[in-house]
Amino acid sequence: MSLLTLATVALAVPPPEDLGTGGALSMPTPAPAPKGLQIPRPTPSVLVQSWVTVFDQDEDPTADPATWGDPEDDPGLKLRRARLGLSGRNQHLSYAVVLGQTAGYDALNPPSTDIGLVDAFVGARLIEGLWVSAGLQKLPVSREQLMSSADLVLAERAVGTSAFLPDAGRDAGITLDGTLGNDDVRGRLRLGIYNGNGSELGDIDAGKLIAARLEGSLGEDATYTTWGTVDRFTLGLAVDGWLDQDRATTTAAVGGDAILRVAGLAVLGEVRLARITPTNTDVDVPGVLAETPRFGAMAQAGYTFGRFEPAVRFSVFDDHTGIDDNGDVAEGALGMTWHSGEDHIRVGAGYVLRLETQGRSIANDTARLWLQLRI
Repeated sequence: MSLLTLATVALAVPPPEDLGTGGALSMPTPAPAPKGLQIPRPTPSVLVQSWVTVFDQDEDPTADPATWGDPEDDPGLKLRRARLGLSGRNQHLSYAVVLGQTAGYDALNPPSTDIGLVDAFVGARLIEGLWVSAGLQKLPVSREQLMSSADLVLAERAVGTSAFLPDAGRDAGITLDGTLGNDDVRGRLRLGIYNGNGSELGDIDAGKLIAARLEGSLGEDATYTTWGTVDRFTLGLAVDGWLDQDRATTTAAVGGDAILRVAGLAVLGEVRLARITPTNTDVDVPGVLAETPRFGAMAQAGYTFGRFEPAVRFSVFDDHTGIDDNGDVAEGALGMTWHSGEDHIRVGAGYVLRLETQGRSIANDTARLWLQLRI
């Protein structure tokens, strides 16, 4: 099914209260909702992100060596993300169903042309300040990952973030989300248990993924975006971690992140540590053959002036801190994004410098343009 067909269906079907009670659309009259409980009206959303690779260094015209963070794009057009969804939220309930297509982050994650579920969850408020959500959703780890892909100033996440996250940062499970505070100072704790296999169709092993995130912020409620200006000094700090018990490996990871915003300045940073341990090797082949410690970090700074947002970022990832090889990579990115009046359209250009800090050096820098539509 094409995205155009999905969009037509989503926008053409009237809300339930507009459906007639006779003819082809005849439906049983639903029981009235409990007094005071209203179902949020659905709001459609559309996201399309296109990339144009202007320049890409090649070792080989057909098959370059695969490295962390390098999608090996040749010059041409690429549909990086396409999303179509419905969501709603009020003081009692929330939900979202988002379908989409996503190109692979790098050459180590093969691309797919399939259209599938991106998010599909329902949430409810248990008490004031405490929500529970169940379904396919983002894991509560990493500020850059929790930021919407539509809000990334350089159109992509850092290699030090993406290479760390299990199951592309999403999984099926249950999340408790508690908040407290006021307009000036806020605290938030998220705790969840998930299948641990990245599939919404059920669990395939006895292991589970448990994740938690504790954060605090002061100033404006603008700690998950970088675009725009703030009138007050704004700071967000967080620590998080997860334990992922896969069929033949166990991964334990911790991390911390921070964002600072002053006027048009936005500075973001993250540090992550993980340890992967083979377990139950008689049941399945583990992803690693020995205990594997990993490290990742990123730092980004940008500034908003007028409708423009230039930014620079540096990121590192080491897939085994005990071995010096081509799994040790660094990435520098520099770019500029133009925003339309209500940020429905973004146009940007950037250059990505990729470095192999150990092992053999590979010529794999790239320059790209990007165009984004978000409604």
